[in-house]
Amino acid sequence: MMGLMSGKQQNKTVVAISIFAIAVSLVVMVGWVCNITVLKQVVPGFVPMVFNTALCFILFGAALLVTQYSKTSFGRAVFLSLSLAGTLIGLLTLLEFLFGFNAGIDQLFVKDNQQISADHLYSGRMAYNAAICFTLLGAGFLLLALRKRLSDLIAQALFLVVCILTAIALIGYLYGVSLFNTLLYVSSMAPHTAILFFLLAVGASLLNPQLGMASLFTGKQIGNKMARRLFGLIVVTAVVFGTVRLQTQHYGFFTNEIDVSLLVVCFLLVSLAIIWSTANWLNAIELKRAQAEEQVKLMNAELEKRVDERTREVHESEEKYHSLIEQASDAIYVLDTNMNFTDVNASMCTMMGYSREELLSMNVEDIIDPEELKTDPLLNAAENPHINIFRERTFMRKDRSVFTAEINVKLFPGKMVMVMARDISERKRIEAERREAELKFRTLAEKSLVGVYISQNERFSYVNPKFAEIFGYEPGELIDTEHSAIEIIISEEYLPIARANIMARHRGEIEIAHYEVKGKKKDGTDNWVEFYGNRVVIGGEPAIIGTMLDITERREAENMVLKEKMLSDTIINSLPGIFYLITDQGKQVRWNINFETLTGYTSAEIEYLTPYDLIAPEDHTKVHDAIEQVFEEGYAAVEASVRAKNGTKTPLLLTGTPILYEGQRCLLGMGIDISSRVKAEEELRASEQKYKFLFESNPLPLWMIARNDLSIIAVNEAAAKLYGYERDELLGKSVRMLRPADDQERNLAGSPLTSFSQSHEIGIIRHLKKDGSPMYVHIIAHDIVFEGREVRLSFTNDVTERLRAEESLQKSQANLQTILETTDIAYALFDTDLKVLEFNQKAIEFVQSQYRHTPQKGDRLADYFPPARFPQFLNFAKEVLQGRHISYEVDYPRRDGSAFWFDVRLSPIMSDSKEILGMLMALYDITERKNTEQDLKSAYQRIQNHVESIKDMAWKQSHLVRSPVANLKALADLLRSHPADTETLQHFQAELNRLDAIIHEMAREASGHVM
Repeated sequence: MMGLMSGKQQNKTVVAISIFAIAVSLVVMVGWVCNITVLKQVVPGFVPMVFNTALCFILFGAALLVTQYSKTSFGRAVFLSLSLAGTLIGLLTLLEFLFGFNAGIDQLFVKDNQQISADHLYSGRMAYNAAICFTLLGAGFLLLALRKRLSDLIAQALFLVVCILTAIALIGYLYGVSLFNTLLYVSSMAPHTAILFFLLAVGASLLNPQLGMASLFTGKQIGNKMARRLFGLIVVTAVVFGTVRLQTQHYGFFTNEIDVSLLVVCFLLVSLAIIWSTANWLNAIELKRAQAEEQVKLMNAELEKRVDERTREVHESEEKYHSLIEQASDAIYVLDTNMNFTDVNASMCTMMGYSREELLSMNVEDIIDPEELKTDPLLNAAENPHINIFRERTFMRKDRSVFTAEINVKLFPGKMVMVMARDISERKRIEAERREAELKFRTLAEKSLVGVYISQNERFSYVNPKFAEIFGYEPGELIDTEHSAIEIIISEEYLPIARANIMARHRGEIEIAHYEVKGKKKDGTDNWVEFYGNRVVIGGEPAIIGTMLDITERREAENMVLKEKMLSDTIINSLPGIFYLITDQGKQVRWNINFETLTGYTSAEIEYLTPYDLIAPEDHTKVHDAIEQVFEEGYAAVEASVRAKNGTKTPLLLTGTPILYEGQRCLLGMGIDISSRVKAEEELRASEQKYKFLFESNPLPLWMIARNDLSIIAVNEAAAKLYGYERDELLGKSVRMLRPADDQERNLAGSPLTSFSQSHEIGIIRHLKKDGSPMYVHIIAHDIVFEGREVRLSFTNDVTERLRAEESLQKSQANLQTILETTDIAYALFDTDLKVLEFNQKAIEFVQSQYRHTPQKGDRLADYFPPARFPQFLNFAKEVLQGRHISYEVDYPRRDGSAFWFDVRLSPIMSDSKEILGMLMALYDITERKNTEQDLKSAYQRIQNHVESIKDMAWKQSHLVRSPVANLKALADLLRSHPADTETLQHFQAELNRLDAIIHEMAREASGHVM
């Protein structure tokens, strides 16, 4: 990655530039927010820096600062995001200049009503050259993110272009040349803007100092030092002399020729001084180099002296050689060119079982296993002068036993061969056992049904096939990966858990870890895995060896069990009464919330209570009998009072069923609170006396009819009056007498076959009065027991007039439907699920023409509404169904390329109680009105274009007039000083003629722009 994001040391210059750019930009932004002019300008007397420019400097300054403090992928993402944001602002502003539009970003944050120039019409917009610089700077930052050498080179070139553009602007400010600090005479770049551009471009170049122009000034070689020295002096010299030249010309100290001559002479003198200073500097470096060479010669002489001394020391060391060989623990022997022993040490004699004299009379082949010599003969030292061998050989002792030795063969001057040998039989045995153990491990691991792994530094050095198969990989894809292997197989949200366990074992805090995490398969799906791992040391480094199980199915099963438990708990706690599960020994196993609420005991207290602790003493016997009945007969129900913790008693209907729960016989049951029923039974007996009185005196028509034979048992005065009878005329008669002859087969006031436990609406029935006139009554019936007899209590309400009113309402609805079908507005009614309830003919025509669908009642709007428009319509519908009225305009394309326009109005349908029942949609064709509006807009645009062209013409002509007017002013000053100067007078007359011609041309062009 660029700069310090690749792990390099922080660059203090880059940090300082970033902080300076951010600080200056924040000051400017505060100036805009608080409307403080001095903070906007920073440099008094010059144009201010606009808000968007300051914002871009903060973005690029922050991006540059991120490169110095963050080396993570998050830091790279932040760098890219900040760079992209700044680049987009600069590029969008540049496009606004090039294509002449306003994207609305110039005054998005603060308002600026000052117009910069005739061409720079949009207040708050950064300068044209500033937009170019931001675009180039942002492109360079984005190229750095590619981490390629070619992209880095291009980025360095872009930064250099920004430096050149801003240097030109600064020179323009320094010398007062507007051509340099503006571009295309649109607007000027603020001086502090140019300085920040220059600094940011230099800071970005320092991210890759080894590339491009930056390498010329950042290197450590003599050429780089000279470049830094000379360039700074040359820049200062050029700026100073240029300023002096302008000042002398401005105040008229010298003529133009003298000014140029003095400038050349001064520049040559300063250049001579610079060359003299540089020559002295290079001479000093050359002197130091010569002194260093002299020191090298002295060191060589001293080195030769030391070599002589070392030679003497070598001779002395040879004397120690034999004593060292004799004392060495390894076997050492020396061979001649024929492989005969010329010297051996004591360790060699001990290892081989021979005496020194015996070995010195032998050849080396005498101590090597003959079988090995057949396949692996000895190399001749004379034929192999560069012999230097480190290998294993099989030696044979004097007692003919063989063993493996590790030998190191070296050739000395005089073609003498020295061999150091070490008995490695024990090591070979250990290695054989290790290989056997490793073979057993791999055999077990390869065939294992669980995943086996070995990891170091978050990378796997071994995984068995099962491990790789669980994640959908081949073993080779997970071993020695470039990046952390756990990031490949562990889901991102569980990475901290895995890393914490790994680091704890690496630090030696724990030896064994066991944890579960969510895995990530190769195909992107998730699974659950369980890791077991021990801390070991392999190759001197901590490692983890362990196993892994795929527990996805177990997790799913646990989740299912958990869901089932939650469901069962929810069901139990939502039961209307109390729930209990009791063992056959009387221990409470499970209960619901209602149980605790009713008894007033806590869960901890209920666990140690028996059923008899909760039952009122007077009900113990029947509860005991009911429990025995449950286990003997399979079911029992009993009414008993439950005594709460505070002593209150509640009558309950207790039920019980035997079940086998966790291998133990238990009683499962419920208790329903029957307090209201008990109270009702007590009150019923008292109310039956009142009931008859209420029946008789009730102003509503009431009947009591026997359910077995439909005879009238009782009738109140209101009912008899309604039908025109006396009460005695109705008692004992069949209720069928109230029905017309052709309706007597239909069920009227009651039926001996049907029973209603609650109030039941029978409906509207036709009855006859005593005089034979028909009427319609609405009947509500309820079956009761009165004086020990099953009767039906009926209420009859005369609805004859209401039916007539409803008939009139239906006629009104028909008239309304006729109006809807003849209007030119499309209407449609929808329920709260956006299903079609009603629609008129205009709505049918609209749906057929625009959606190619014939609407039907019950249609879902989502089935044929355009998918691209449905989400917006759905949002409108949600607001309407919350009580709002919404109106908007929408267009639909025609076949000829034009568009239909409709005014859409959505209104909620509310009941009298303000309940929203659905939605009404009305569409009105406004195409003609929209076309008229568009024609007006086009005419206005033509007028606006004409006005703009007149403005352009006026601006251009003002520039043409400006030049001769300025010349006339200068010539007038000369004529005042020298009135007799005829040449000046001729120039004056020529400029007047030129001005007259321009004014006539302006008149002709203006006449051409008249509408």
